[in-house]
Amino acid sequence: MFSYLKRMSKATNFFALMIALNTLIYLMRIKGYYFSLLISKGNLLLTLLTLVAAFIVAFQFISKVKKYTAICALILLLPIVLFNVVLNAILLDNSYSTVRYPSGPQKITIEYRNASLGETHHFYNFYKTAAIPGVSKKVNADLVDIMTRDYVGDDLELLGTNDVNWSKNNNILTLNSSYATTVINLKDNKINVGLIEN
Repeated sequence: MFSYLKRMSKATNFFALMIALNTLIYLMRIKGYYFSLLISKGNLLLTLLTLVAAFIVAFQFISKVKKYTAICALILLLPIVLFNVVLNAILLDNSYSTVRYPSGPQKITIEYRNASLGETHHFYNFYKTAAIPGVSKKVNADLVDIMTRDYVGDDLELLGTNDVNWSKNNNILTLNSSYATTVINLKDNKINVGLIEN
């Protein structure tokens, strides 16, 4: 097997590396882990790199039939993949902010967006720093949703990032606003949102 790996071209090695990286990221997502740098635009970057690697490998086929078959398959697949990536980027236009621990380099990354149709739904995901540098763990299993009517402020202000309280050895983060009190238990990976009637 090692002799086969030595004979592979650099382009094939790059393609194999991209497939391995995509597989690793998929397996990490199943367990709720993410590379911190790839949380915001990771899918777009990895998809484009994998497609570029696939095209480079397709151009290196010696047989013309294999080369044209691979290139035609990639050209047919390209619009579907790009449409999906662009649609996700447009519809899920997430923004990101961080809340730092009072002591230490750890931080909570907040992913947020909103959608309006009469009433506004504010959506939040929370990621905490994991033990492995550069890796974050998703705190909430389900998307946190706070619904408002006639609210004109910022999504982070609604969540309460201006009034942050840490307790119990920095394991519990409480975000207070006039609309909701959000308690994030970082040790147990649980979130409790208490809505306040306005």
